[in-house]
Amino acid sequence: MDNNNLFERLYNELEDLLRIKFKLPSNASAVYFYESKVTGDQAKNFRMLRELRNYIVHDKRIDTIDAFRVTDEAIEFLKKAIDRIQRPVRAIDVCVLKNQLLFARKNTPVIALMKSMLERNISHVPVLDDFGILYGVYSGATLFLYLTKMEKSTIDNHTLIEDFKDYLPINQHVGERYWFIHRTLPIEEIIALFGKTSEDGKKLKMLFVTENGKASEKILGLITPWNILDNDVVAA
Repeated sequence: MDNNNLFERLYNELEDLLRIKFKLPSNASAVYFYESKVTGDQAKNFRMLRELRNYIVHDKRIDTIDAFRVTDEAIEFLKKAIDRIQRPVRAIDVCVLKNQLLFARKNTPVIALMKSMLERNISHVPVLDDFGILYGVYSGATLFLYLTKMEKSTIDNHTLIEDFKDYLPINQHVGERYWFIHRTLPIEEIIALFGKTSEDGKKLKMLFVTENGKASEKILGLITPWNILDNDVVAA
């Protein structure tokens, strides 16, 4: 089977899978619908393949020359998209797992923590309570807020994370939001969360993955927009 025929078969398979997944009518252009579910180059690639498919299907003529061939790259892209739908990528698949994360406790020295953050190029660190549940997040903005709110405040080797306790809870962060999601949340919903503009103007900085998406549960991992980009994820 040449690439043109293989492309048409794979494209039809993708359309069928998308119609089932999103409960679309049989006459709907499922790939066209799916373009709105992905972003950037992914959306452009699906649009290009949809236009290519329309050309192949609607402009077939036996009295014309064979003017083009579908590339191997296009075939691989289709195969990958089909695989992602058949084996959906979930939050737990793309998150940075707990054992790879830098955490802080209330008795963690702040200067030592900041040195670790610099060494690992980390801007935000989850702070856990005595039960291993998220208490808040420490960042450069936390330090700035503390220094501007507290008169005659100083930072030294005796300063602990606990000294910042009023500014650590995620609802106290200025300009930043943090959400909890369950471990099986589909990747397209994760992408949509990062792409959504909130009414309060705060930017979604990080998603915390737990078993059921509850703040009272232990963290399994976390997701930032960079994790999505670094994994070259195709939503499915």
